[in-house]
Amino acid sequence: MTEHARLAAVVTVSDGVARGTRDDASGRALSSLLETAGFEIGRREVVPDDRGDIERVLMGLSQEGLALVVTTGGTGLGPRDVTPEATRAVIDREAPGLAEQMRAAGRDSTPLAALSRGVAGSRAATLILNLPGSEKGAVESLSAVLPILPHALDLLSGDTAHRPAAGDDHRGHAGDRRREDEPGTRVDEELATRRAAGEEVVVATAVKIEGNPPCRLGQKLLLGREGSLAGTLGCAEFDDAAIRDAPAVLQDRHPITRRYTHDLGTIEVFLEPLLRRPLLVVFSATPVALSLVRWAREVGYDPILVEPRIERVTDEHRSVARTTPGLDGLALDSEAAAVHTDHDAPNVVETVATLLRSPVGFVGVMGSARHVGPHLERLRELGFGDEDLARIRTPVGLDIGARSAEEIALSILAGVVAESHGASGGWLDRR
Repeated sequence: MTEHARLAAVVTVSDGVARGTRDDASGRALSSLLETAGFEIGRREVVPDDRGDIERVLMGLSQEGLALVVTTGGTGLGPRDVTPEATRAVIDREAPGLAEQMRAAGRDSTPLAALSRGVAGSRAATLILNLPGSEKGAVESLSAVLPILPHALDLLSGDTAHRPAAGDDHRGHAGDRRREDEPGTRVDEELATRRAAGEEVVVATAVKIEGNPPCRLGQKLLLGREGSLAGTLGCAEFDDAAIRDAPAVLQDRHPITRRYTHDLGTIEVFLEPLLRRPLLVVFSATPVALSLVRWAREVGYDPILVEPRIERVTDEHRSVARTTPGLDGLALDSEAAAVHTDHDAPNVVETVATLLRSPVGFVGVMGSARHVGPHLERLRELGFGDEDLARIRTPVGLDIGARSAEEIALSILAGVVAESHGASGGWLDRR
């Protein structure tokens, strides 16, 4: 394991849980087991037994750079059990040994475990495991492979533990394994940092080996527009070739496979661009904020909850969005949007001032003129003029007669989307 907790996600695949008619016992149990094993639960997702929905969630979690994604449910022989098909559609490579070990553990408890069709495999730097839908079966299956997951994730991150055998000396090339033992080269940690900062990156993964090159299957190199960020493909020649290809991959916004050659052999490398979603920065852990961050991803945003009052942040907030106490390190560019959901929160004026000094595309503050007015006056005292203050949407949201927290969140999110498209909102049949 890395020194810091790896990020994991738990995806519950169930029509009943998605409708709210069934308790998500297996999802809770898996989250608890992973946390006990040292993982940080970055996301909890619930999706119905729909292949398209499952594929979309798995691809999104991989793009966010999570090290591990476990699904529970949809692995049987029923007509709605499509989790294995959805998983195979998104992974680059299967890891059949993990799936076999999980089924073998289940058969020790019940012969029905043989009916599970769950698969395991990787997409970019993310390992995806299908677990049964029952709480007991899910926990047994994950427990069976939990001891070997650290090494599996090390390999996927490019931090391979393999070393040359005796007499297998590749040191004739000065760059061979040049970063393998250096600190701070773990791809998953650096990937999470870069994604949080809004950077677009490329993950280069060795997917095929021919001959005996200084590279192992699954080694990874994380690349930005300016060069290498973490990891290695095993030698300077391979790394430099991937560095040359990365800008074009980011420009074209599509993955490619390339062959790189070394005196000792050839590798095939899958270069996948991980492209940035615009940020939706939501301030304060309120009921409105919870719905906003929960739905933001559905309309193409990367939600993040800003709440310096840590005691207000619940597990439910953490299950649907990243959380942070402040704006430091966030990509506040012209595509980003920011919404204050509590006009009485600390530092409203200071954070809005930071937003107005940035090119952020949307700034909203919930509250009536009576409540927000003092904040606007304070901003004027700080030197902001009419043109600056006109950027602030307050009250914020489209007028849909919203009353509940969910309805208010819907009106705000609709307004954010309308603003991003240059639309004013309103009924289509009354234009």
